[in-house]
Amino acid sequence: MRFALLSILLLSASAIAAPERVLFVGNSFTYYNNSLHNHYRALVRASLPDNRNRVRSMTISGGKLYEHAGLEAMVNSEQWDIVILQGHSLGPIDGAEPFREAAKKHSKAIRQAGAEPMLYMTWAYTDRPEMTAQLDAAYTSLGAEINAEVAPAGLAFERVTEERPELALRTEDQRHPTLAGTYLAACVFYAALQDRTPEDIDYDAGLDDEVAAYLQGVAWDVVQAYGTRDE
Repeated sequence: MRFALLSILLLSASAIAAPERVLFVGNSFTYYNNSLHNHYRALVRASLPDNRNRVRSMTISGGKLYEHAGLEAMVNSEQWDIVILQGHSLGPIDGAEPFREAAKKHSKAIRQAGAEPMLYMTWAYTDRPEMTAQLDAAYTSLGAEINAEVAPAGLAFERVTEERPELALRTEDQRHPTLAGTYLAACVFYAALQDRTPEDIDYDAGLDDEVAAYLQGVAWDVVQAYGTRDE
């Protein structure tokens, strides 16, 4: 059963390979550090100059998925390829049913507008590492239920935190991303959306070259592993 569900996700990913028009929907986990969508766009522009690369974001401070009442109008405002849904960082854990229902409702509207939804798996708080497994389970289950690909940013955060605890991915509030955290998430989205490695792309967001290269590699490894685990 697990293999069948992952196969569905991989087929969905193939169907939306190399999207050019991407809308990010979320909250401060998306808009911190001059916005995740800008860093994703910079990676695409640096590596795929022929990609038309229309990328926008729609965010609400502290927003939950069900609060994005204007999403249907936004997805019908132009022709998107992918609409990325980022729930509140605790939504899939403390408000699981409203989160799932909102994701299903938005996904239906997204598909009716001719686009495909993608789920943004966020990360654990610094002082709550157990959140990683909880978020992984929630997003993976929901992705299978609505036949949507999942970008496993939270798993990439976990790996970096384990391998390089001195590399801060979260700010002092233990929740929001540092620039390195946002860059890592952008690399995860590049790997998931473009189905190619972000390694050796000449865009480092101002980070140290070695750090950027390490984060690029982690993003690619995690996306590849997530898509094929339990086969």
